[in-house]
Amino acid sequence: MTLRLPAPVLLAILVAVTALLISLGIWQLQRNDWKNDLVEERNARIDAAPLTFEDASTRDPESIDYYRLADRGDWDHDRSFILANRARFQTKGEELVTPLLIAPDGPAVLVNRGWYPDGQRDEVRSDLAQRPGTLEGLISIHTGSARQTGAGTWTAIDPEAMAAGLPYDLLPWIVIEGDQVESTANPDGELPVQRYTAFANTTPHMEYALTWFGLAAALLAVAAIRFRPGRSGD
Repeated sequence: MTLRLPAPVLLAILVAVTALLISLGIWQLQRNDWKNDLVEERNARIDAAPLTFEDASTRDPESIDYYRLADRGDWDHDRSFILANRARFQTKGEELVTPLLIAPDGPAVLVNRGWYPDGQRDEVRSDLAQRPGTLEGLISIHTGSARQTGAGTWTAIDPEAMAAGLPYDLLPWIVIEGDQVESTANPDGELPVQRYTAFANTTPHMEYALTWFGLAAALLAVAAIRFRPGRSGD
């Protein structure tokens, strides 16, 4: 038995679905505009003069996200954290995260000191221990959570969780040490790899919008054929 909907009901469904598809396309256009504004805002922050710890401490944490920081402190190398299973450049590796003490008794900020391939941990830690307590990098507001594995490594950076094993307070944000680069291609040079790139809109909102609009247009074409005057069976 074939269910045949009355023409007015079918037309109402087609109109409702078409309106929904068009609204989804408009929403994607709005998301694209919002993301482009965010790109412009964050990259303007990167281009601004770097902050110091004193500058950053007087501002709300959200307002310093994506600013550069240039200052100095004392590295607590012995209490560094290892982020394991960090694949970069088609190679499995790790990232080293070290607290930088702003004052002798804290607080400190967690600094991602860079990536290196598996097997290079001891060499990288030894090399970094010889470098002065100066810091240049990008401030990042941490929003995720992480845990310590059975091997003692960590799944990600989490100031709140990592602070539990430290004798001083941690700031609620982190710093990615290094300089801005244009490309994420495999680098040549010393380890660890210390870098960050400009913020970019990587979500294809325009393609999504065109997809929704295309589906709406196709549905309208189907409706035009189905309800054209003189169509047999109507």
